[in-house]
Formats: sequence, C-alpha cells, structure tokens
Amino acid sequence: KVGMMLARGVLLRRTVARGVARPAWAAREVRSLGASSSTTAFEPPPRAPGPLMRLLGPDTAVASPGFTNRWAMMVPAFTTHLCLGGPGFGWSVLSSAIVREHGFVCSAATDWTLFDVTMPMPIFFTFLGLAGAAFGKWQNAVGPRMAIGAGGLLFGGGMCVGALGIATHNLPLLYFGFGVLGGSGTGLCYTPPMQALMLWFPDKKGLAMGCLVAGFGAGGLAFVPAMTQLMTAFQRVPTYLGPVGAVETSTHAGALLARSADGAELVAAVQATSADLAKISGDLATGLYVVGSGTTGAAQALAIAGVVYAAMLSTCALAICRPRAGWLPAGYTPPASAVDLPSLSVDQVMRTPQFYQLGVTFSCLTCGIYGIFSVAKGMMSEVFSGALPLLVTSGFTSGYLMMLSLANLSGRFGMATLSDRIGCKNTYNAIIATLIPIYFTAPLLVQQVVSTESSLPLYTFVGTTWLAVFAACGSISTTPAYEAALFGAKNVGAVHGRMLVFNSIAAVLGPNLFVKLRTNDELAAIGSPLSRVEPSRF
Repeated sequence: KVGMMLARGVLLRRTVARGVARPAWAAREVRSLGASSSTTAFEPPPRAPGPLMRLLGPDTAVASPGFTNRWAMMVPAFTTHLCLGGPGFGWSVLSSAIVREHGFVCSAATDWTLFDVTMPMPIFFTFLGLAGAAFGKWQNAVGPRMAIGAGGLLFGGGMCVGALGIATHNLPLLYFGFGVLGGSGTGLCYTPPMQALMLWFPDKKGLAMGCLVAGFGAGGLAFVPAMTQLMTAFQRVPTYLGPVGAVETSTHAGALLARSADGAELVAAVQATSADLAKISGDLATGLYVVGSGTTGAAQALAIAGVVYAAMLSTCALAICRPRAGWLPAGYTPPASAVDLPSLSVDQVMRTPQFYQLGVTFSCLTCGIYGIFSVAKGMMSEVFSGALPLLVTSGFTSGYLMMLSLANLSGRFGMATLSDRIGCKNTYNAIIATLIPIYFTAPLLVQQVVSTESSLPLYTFVGTTWLAVFAACGSISTTPAYEAALFGAKNVGAVHGRMLVFNSIAAVLGPNLFVKLRTNDELAAIGSPLSRVEPSRF
C-alpha cells in the first residue's frame, strides 16, 4: 500500500508540474493504514453496473424490508422446478414416438434403436449434475435471478435444438440439444430456488424442500399429456399402400420394399399388425405403409415446449428473491444446536466422509427409478401388451405413466414432510427398508405376468413400482434438508450442486442397466431358435 501511494504521489506531482489538470481520482481521498495514520490513498471511481446486473444482479434478488410473505416465494420456486422436471421424467413419452419416427406405425430399418432413444435421458441428468457441481459457487455469487435466467434460456434453447435433431434425424444433435444444453440449463436452475427457500423457511426446511422438489416430480404430470396432445395435433399419417398380399414386396439388406401405389417404383415400407396399431392412437388399417411419408409430431411438440419453458423460467427469475440478512420468521427462535453449528464452505464439505457416504446411498436409492422412467412406456407396450393385449392398451400405458408421475410428486412432498417430524436419518432408513424388497421382487413379477398371462401379477407390479418411485423420489427431496442438518444451511445450494453428481451417476447406470438386460434377453431369445433351425428353412 505504501509503495502504491508513493507512486501515485510522484505521478500527481509530475502531472501538476506540466500544467495538466488535476486527475479526477486525486480529489477522492480515502483514509488507510489504520485510524492513527495520516497517509492517504486514492481509488478510481467504482464501475457502474450494467443493465443486465441492474435487472438480474445479486442486489436485486434481496427482498425489501417490508416484504415478509415467504409463501409467495414458493410460487416462482415451485414453477421453476415444474418446468425442469417435465422433459426429464416424461422423456419416455417422446422416446416411444421417435423410435418409430420414420415408420410411424412401427420401427423402420432406418429408425433409431431403443438404446439410441433412451440415451437422451441419462445424458440430460448427467449434465444436470455436472453443471450444478461446476457452477455452484457462481450461482451463489450472481444470485438466483441471474442463475435461473441464464439456465432458463439454455434449457429452452436445448429443447429447440433437440427438436431440430428429431426433425433432421440427427442423433448427435438430439443428444447435444436435449441432453447437454437442456441438462446444463437444468443444473443452473435447480439449486438457486432451493437455497432461497432454505433461507425463507429455516423452521420448516423439510416442508419447503418437499413442496419445491414436488414441482420437479409434478413436471411429468403436465408434460406427458401436453406432449401427447401436441404430437396428436402435429402428426401426419403415412401413405397406406394396402393390405399384406395385395402389394408386391421384396427385401433388400434387411429392409422391406413394396411397389408404390402407381406401380412405378419400389419404396421402403413397414408392415403394421393389429398389435402395432394398438400401441398408437388413431383409426388405421393393418397392412403396408410407406416409410418416411408420415411424422409422429414429436419434433414440433418439443420445440413448442422449449419456447414455453424458456418464457416461464425467465418470468420466475424476475420474481424470486432471498430474505434480507438477519431475517427470521415471526415467533421463530433458532435452536441452540442450529446457532452453534457453523455452516461449512463447499471446500470443507468436500473433505468430509459424510458427504460421500450420503452421496453413495443417494445414488443407490435413485438408480432403479431412473431405469423405470426411461423405459416405462416401452416396457408396458412391448412386454406386457403381448401377454395381455386386451388389458394393456395405449390408454393403460398412458395411465401408468401418469401414476408414476403422481408417485414422483407425492413421494417428494410426503417424505420431506415426514423428515421434519422424525428426522432425515430415520426417513432415509425407512426409504431403504421399503426399496430393497421391491427391487428384488419386481423381476419375479414381470416373469409371472409373461408366463401366466394373468392380470393379478400385473397389478401387483404396477403397485410395487408406484411405491418404489414414491420412496426413491422421497430421498431426492429429503437430501437437501439432510445436507443442511449436516453441513449448515448457508451453502446448501452449492453443496447440493456437488451432490447432484451422484444423481447423475444413478441416471446413467439405471437406464443403461435396463436396456442392457433387455438386449441380452432379446439376443438369447433369438439365438435359441436359430441354433435349432436350418438357415434355409429360417
């Protein structure tokens, strides 16, 4: 400091000696080096904040002294998570459509495989965790408005880029848009409302987190019917060639070719059976359809969703704020343990074993439900529809997806509220005790449905998977309150951002495990008759 002041003094003397006007900064003197020192230092003028910081900066996200309605902050926080949770947990309604984007009535040879269309969901949740971990400190620095505003534009833009990937049949573009951009936007928006509500509800952390992340679970309740309606509105039925036997067909390189209606050329075609048509809406006839002549409407529906979500998240960013420093709810006195417990920094938390123990448990509890959500509609329509075609219809499958979304919503709210009464640790133990027997019995129930073709094991499977989603999603809402109890509430947003990495691991392992096991069984089923049938007869 002394060297800096001497240098400035020399510069000032030379400036005055040359007859140049005294610099503006020389007029602003600030006392330094303690109260007893007469030495002065000169500071340049502070930089004025730009228009973006005046609108979304951290200072704008602090409530005014007269504002005390903390429940009003629940609205933008809940709406933010409502927007974020729809595409992730409702992805199977889109994957079941784009797996037959070219064939429409069933998958064509040029369509993406089940593995291809399942991957956007784990990529989405992977980048949710990575973005939450990488930008946790930045979110604390810029405040909730800037974080949600930037994340909302990234989230909505990612949906639109993913829609372009579907329209152009570009799989990497779909992964980049929906998975990378959409997941990163979700990671930026996910924890700022959580941090704000923790400060608004120090006396009801579990209830606040339950209400908040219930919005993430409820996203599927809005997303699934909305996407279904939009896809129905924008779908275009493919060209019908005629019933099987009435049209000349041939095969080439594994693809089915059929003579066009005017008989001039051979076109790629798919054969739709009554079982295929039972999985989709509309009154269509069995027979041959031209590949690529129709569309499921998935691209248009996802693009509209992206624009709507970007607008809603931008509005929520302008509405949310934190309480002013030192604010407490009327009549609330922090308990002695909460006063004495310091809030650890993110770097300190990362050096504790409790963080990793909680993360591994969290990942194990949620791994199964991500697998269920990724293949829920396909599992019902492909596995159970063949055994019980009259019961497992398109309406039954959509109803099952809505039930899972309802379990997602109610589990997040119910378990978080329970944690306020019995504690986070006891709630976690109850969740573990519920999930272990369900995960072991679910495969047996699937086998019973296929082998016996009975409705009883089917309804039992539906009930047990509902309970599994209820309990596992309860762990998602309980974890932030558990982190606040272990490490303090001040930095819980940034800490939970790091915890989302374990959530990303579960989101990758669950769907890939389900698809891998299904592929193994499929190959085994095909290989068994091939080993006993002559190639010429086959």
